[in-house]
Amino acid sequence: MEDREIIQQLQQASQGLLWLSESDYPFEIIYWQEKNPIIEEKLLQNSDKNSDKTIETITLESFFKSATREQDWHDRTEKEEVRRYQTLVKLLQEKLTDVKVYRVGEIEIDVYILGKTESGAICGLSTKVVET
Repeated sequence: MEDREIIQQLQQASQGLLWLSESDYPFEIIYWQEKNPIIEEKLLQNSDKNSDKTIETITLESFFKSATREQDWHDRTEKEEVRRYQTLVKLLQEKLTDVKVYRVGEIEIDVYILGKTESGAICGLSTKVVET
């Protein structure tokens, strides 16, 4: 599958979804065509964070854990959103390899969900999380 198709599928799957934390942020597409970049350096460049900021790496599953679990108290809209997040996670798992979630900074955290395409490019999504 071509990278362009993966980007289109990620755009479609994430369109209108907001990552809920103390503030709600949309998802944006990330695509780095260069092969084997030093991801941590690129993240610090992209996130306007000082190089002394920490980068935490977590699994895709742990990041999306609460968003992909349907609860008894969810209404119809919330259940549909859970299904959309489940679809998004499945898409990331099926279309990208070595997917990791990088959290850059503290309090207002830049989040990057990145993996590799068949061509070796880095592709995924970014959003923000506010944790005070």
